[in-house]
Formats: sequence, C-alpha cells, structure tokens
Amino acid sequence: MIFRIVLESLARRRRRKLLSVFAVALGIAVTAAVATLALDVGDKVNRELRSFGANLSVTPAADGLPVAVGGIDFRPAGAGAFLPESTLLSLKRIFWRNNIVAFAPFLYVPATLEGQQVVVIGSWFQKALTVDKSEVFVTGLEKLHPAWKITGQWPADDDTHGALVGRRLAERLNLHPDQALTLAAAAPGNTPSSPAIAPSLLPAEFIVRGILETGGPEDGQVLAPLASVQRWAGLQDKVRRIEISALTKPEDAFAHSDVSRLTGEEFDRWYCTPYVSSIAYQIQQAIPEAQARPVYHVAETEGRIMNRVGVLMALLVVAALVAAGLAVASMMLATVLERRAEIGLFKALGATDARVAAVFLLEACTIGLLGGAAGYFFGSLLAWRLALAVFGSAVGIHWVILPVCLAVALFVTLAGSALPLGRALKVSPSLALRD
Repeated sequence: MIFRIVLESLARRRRRKLLSVFAVALGIAVTAAVATLALDVGDKVNRELRSFGANLSVTPAADGLPVAVGGIDFRPAGAGAFLPESTLLSLKRIFWRNNIVAFAPFLYVPATLEGQQVVVIGSWFQKALTVDKSEVFVTGLEKLHPAWKITGQWPADDDTHGALVGRRLAERLNLHPDQALTLAAAAPGNTPSSPAIAPSLLPAEFIVRGILETGGPEDGQVLAPLASVQRWAGLQDKVRRIEISALTKPEDAFAHSDVSRLTGEEFDRWYCTPYVSSIAYQIQQAIPEAQARPVYHVAETEGRIMNRVGVLMALLVVAALVAAGLAVASMMLATVLERRAEIGLFKALGATDARVAAVFLLEACTIGLLGGAAGYFFGSLLAWRLALAVFGSAVGIHWVILPVCLAVALFVTLAGSALPLGRALKVSPSLALRD
C-alpha cells in the first residue's frame, strides 16, 4: 500500500519532481567531475608542475664529508667525488620507482671557447634505459626540463659532436646552429662545481645543433652528450650530479619527522608515502655512495599549488551540494504545504507519524537515487571534456565513484527533506480536515 502511495505521489506534480531530480543531479555532477579529476588528473597536474624543474638533487656522499683542521677547509676549490653512471638504473628499482618521471646526470668540465671561460656540461638528452625485459624508460633533459626553449634541435645522445649553446653565450660569441666549436680544456678548479680533471686535454670539436634558453645559468654554458664529455675528460662512467623529477605528495608535519625516532608502524607509513623526503631516503638506500637532497623551493611551490587547487575543488563541491540541498528543501516544503489536507486525512485514518515519514522519505530517496545516477554520468562526461580540453588526454569512467555519488545524493536529499518532513509531522488532522 505504502509503495503505491509513493508511486502515485511521484506521478503527480511531475514538473516539481523533475526539478528536484535536476537540482540533485547538478550537485552530484560537480561532485562526480571533481572526484574523477582528482583520481585521474591529479598525476596529470603534478606532471604539468614538473616543468618547474627537478625536485631532487643527488650528489656524491663524499662531498658532504668535511676536511677541516682548525676551522679551515682544506678541500681544493674544484675538488669533488663522482658517482658511477651505471648506478643510475637503480633509481627505477626503488619502492616509488613509478613516481620517477625523469632524471638526468651531469658532468662538468671547465673549458675555454674563443678565449671565454665556459663550463661544458655532459648529460643525457633523450636516453632509453632498459629497466627489465618488459620496460624501457626514456629519460633525459627533454623529459626533465620540458619548459626549456630550443632554437634548432636537440642533439641525439649518439651524436658525438652535437652540442647546445646557451643563449647568452651564443649572443656574446655570435654563435648559430650548424656552426663549429673548438673547446679547449681549462685549468682544473676554475669553477666551484667542477671537480679536478686531467690537466692536459686535447681540444674538442663540437657542432652547434641548437641554442638553449632556460633563464638560468645554462644560458651561459655548453651542453653536450654525456658520453662525448666523459671521453674528452677521461672520466668514463662518471657523473658529478643527478637531477630527478618525481611525483610527490605535498609535505605535512609528519613528513618532517625524525626517521630515527619513528616506530615501526610510523616508519612504514612514512616510507610508503610519496613525500619528497621519503623518496630521497629510498634513493640513498639504492645508491649508498650518493646523498639525495630535496630541492625544497620547487617541492614547496608544487605543494602550495596542489593544496590550493584541492581547497578550491572542495569548496566548489560543498557549494554545489548545499545549493542542491536547498533546492530540494524548498520544493519539498511546497509539496508539504499543498498536501496538508492529504496528510491530515491520512492521519485521521490511523496513520502514525512513522507511516507519514515513510511516504516522504521514500519519495525523497527515489528523487535522490535518480538525481545521483544522472549526476554521476553527467559529471563523468564533464570530467572527460575538461580533461581533454585542459590536458589533451581523456579520462575514463570510474565505477567506484557511482556508489559514493548515490550515497551523497541520498544524504543531500534527506537533509533537504528534514525541515519539510518536520512540518508534515506537525500537521493536525482536525485542523487540516476543517480547512
């Protein structure tokens, strides 16, 4: 009997019911779109932020060892240790290996070019690494710094004579693509970031493949394939520094905990969270002779952006759901006021408050489920279009969100129906029938 009453109630005043369903569907559509974007596009946003540059820097652990007597540091100005190039593959074998987006090694050699003191940087431009039988990881400066501007083209890693010249250096020496360069080795220790190299090196011949503009110190330097610079400097399989770009979670207070004081459970939680500090810890485990340090000004900037985007999306969801709840409340209240006589007659025939409440609650649940289902599919479509327009790649349908959307739709509808239901239960049969 009660289900027939509910069905007949839904069949009447269909326009008002459809407006209620539409209001709930809009609120749930925003929720579904935000949830889909959070699941699928969170990494895409993080990858876009990776254009800021590397957020991890790896150097030899020996660089951090002090060589001081009486407060005087006796290390040579240009001295430094090296890391084996062959150990770089270990970066793709740590726990958060899939969060390593790109990395590139650097080897610095001081040189002179047409009488100008320059630094020649050996690195990977686009290197394919065989991680295992089923995975080939492509990395290098093209992946690590996608925002760098190149006039000309990137040299290939097997191009033994290809090189990039920084914009400022190219303007100062009037260098252009396809122009030949003759680099002579400078005396060791001319640059603070350069370790000592062989004091006598033959001049190296390179060809400018492109002009590099970064807005940083690279604008005054020469970049060449790592293998070519290693052969020239006599430093085969050696690199000076590694820059790593990793997808990380914004750090909170727990991320800065003293690892040595964490309990086993707390350490597992810290280790299994992609903080920039925990990834640095795992890198040092994979390469014991290395010291990994977060580049905090990059990581903190990314964290602030991600947090603000998250707050903005949460506020948008809350506003949409509150608007949907208010719309349901106003329409349900109008329904109660119109049906006072029916409610009074129902009570006069012996219906309890629970029976009256059941009618309105079942009606509200039906509206909520219909609005939740419609909003889920509309929100998924909206998320697909937004991701395609902003990131150039579509997102899929996440069925796991559907139960959440239905539950939220029921909550919003029932919350919006609470006040009208209270008014319905206060209707007096005698007053309603007399009117």
